[in-house]
Amino acid sequence: MKNSKLIELLKTFDANEWRQFEAFVASPYFNGNENLTRLGAFLGKYAPDFSSAALTKEKAHQAVFPGTPFDARQMGYLMNYMIQLAEEFISIQHYRGQSLQMKVDILAEYSRRELEKHYNFLYRKTKEELDGTRPDLTQFEFQYSLAKVASEHFIRQRVRSFDPTLQNAVNALDELYFLQKLRFSIEMLNRQAIVSTDYELSFMDEVQGYLSARKERLPLIDIYLHIYLSLANDNDERFTKLIQLIELHSEHIEQAEKRLVYLYAINFCARKIRQGKDEYVPIVLNLYLRGIRDRSLFEEEYLSHWTYTNVVKLFLRQKEFEQAEAFIKMYSDNLSPQSREDALHFNLAELYYQKEEYGEVLSHLSQLNFSDLFYHMGSRTVLIKTYYESEEIESLLSLLASFSNFLRRNKKIASGLKKTYLNFCNLLFNTLKNNPQKREKIREEIQNTQPLAERAWLLKVWGEQRW
Repeated sequence: MKNSKLIELLKTFDANEWRQFEAFVASPYFNGNENLTRLGAFLGKYAPDFSSAALTKEKAHQAVFPGTPFDARQMGYLMNYMIQLAEEFISIQHYRGQSLQMKVDILAEYSRRELEKHYNFLYRKTKEELDGTRPDLTQFEFQYSLAKVASEHFIRQRVRSFDPTLQNAVNALDELYFLQKLRFSIEMLNRQAIVSTDYELSFMDEVQGYLSARKERLPLIDIYLHIYLSLANDNDERFTKLIQLIELHSEHIEQAEKRLVYLYAINFCARKIRQGKDEYVPIVLNLYLRGIRDRSLFEEEYLSHWTYTNVVKLFLRQKEFEQAEAFIKMYSDNLSPQSREDALHFNLAELYYQKEEYGEVLSHLSQLNFSDLFYHMGSRTVLIKTYYESEEIESLLSLLASFSNFLRRNKKIASGLKKTYLNFCNLLFNTLKNNPQKREKIREEIQNTQPLAERAWLLKVWGEQRW
């Protein structure tokens, strides 16, 4: 029973949700099946982790149908009914969190029931609440839903006069369409740059032509239009305009929407940097820092250790060591407890490696707990580089051998990532052999091997060898 679809679903409930679900199952309004009520009471003994070995279908059947022989089919039907009840519960829980949607639906019912005073009072309150929210896709959806309800209410009143609500509904629908169309199209372009696939960007010539010709555009639509134009045409001028729009309007955009905007802009810069355009380094660094300061790049309450590390790498790329160290120490407390210590010491090790303070590198690497495979492989790479720069070649060769064995034997490492680091180990080992007959061949392999970690550093090592 522990591996059933029902238990997999119920395991996602926290303690508070489980208490609410128990009350939901026991409520005759939502559940008139007493067998389900008894099953809910039985499951409550094992909630919310459901890890006990005593949680079996046989024991559940005995609790629901005492004194009767076990019937697997009967138990299967009951568990399916419980899944349906759990699905209804999570849909209602979700709906309860959508206060604006509830108000829009109540307005539609007030209109249908011809409760004019109730309708007018709630409409004013809902409109004020909606106008006070920061723009994002959800706000655009509710603007349209509210305008649609208002237009339908006007029609029910059978008033023979100009209907402004109809124009409002049409305008809101247009803005919602343009925003969603741009978002979907941008994501298509974004995925095309990562995965070898082609999406059909239907009507986008017409959409961008229409929007570009408009004298005034809503700020959020203007931002997404320039993201699209930057990506679709690889257009530096459009991207410069995008940065200006972000600086001008980002404070007035809802956090989740702002996060999406930052990430698209960061990805654009990352591609440019990979093309060798280093002028994008300070731009992307500024985007990261803005998103961290206003917390839009936080994931719930924590800063991702990937974002943290990316910012440090950008500072180090520009040799801004003081800024890198200040950032590392200032934001380490904002990392999740699981990765905090590893992220702190790994990035300090990277910093001191760049500063050629190799004793400090070794000190910080020794404090890693390897909370993530990234830190295991990253720390080994930094340690290998440190041994080389410190001319501790025997230690380097020993570490190369042990690291290669670790990579080959560890089945948890994705094949692409494993190959990236194995190629690094093999090419470094071959370079350190100093075989004059293979000198040019090794250089070509370093330049052309895919995938490969630390390509630029390997070329530096190759150039320093006495062939």
